[in-house]
Amino acid sequence: MKSSARVVVIGGGVVGASVLYHLTKAGWTDVVLVERKELTAGSTWHAAGGMHTLNGDPNVARLQQYTVNLYKEIEKESGQNCGIHLPGGIQLADTPERLDWLKMAHARGRYLGMKMEIISVKEAKVLNPLLEEKYFVGALYDEDEGSV
Repeated sequence: MKSSARVVVIGGGVVGASVLYHLTKAGWTDVVLVERKELTAGSTWHAAGGMHTLNGDPNVARLQQYTVNLYKEIEKESGQNCGIHLPGGIQLADTPERLDWLKMAHARGRYLGMKMEIISVKEAKVLNPLLEEKYFVGALYDEDEGSV
């Protein structure tokens, strides 16, 4: 084992692994990741693995979009299946105010290049037959939503 490195990344969760990945992609070679247990055994293990791009903050939305695309890129680079599953997702609005928020998020997402559409409750029911239409006024469909 090395006794020194230009960069030592502490923690092998999603953030530490991402930092190491991006450093090596940028050409850094004298880097090492140190994990006290096994990779992703800490806070990352507790995450549900949900992936979505919808967010009220455009910076967070762009970061989430980048993450979804990064998983796809890593699968191509490595030839390994990361377990990414992106069937798309529905955000439901139960009030006109929530639908207005979804419309705002949709406009922002489309501006950022995201694949999302405002859909009717009837269209949402086609995607999720268990949906009780009477409780909702509209929905947003996000093509890049899923889990890993």
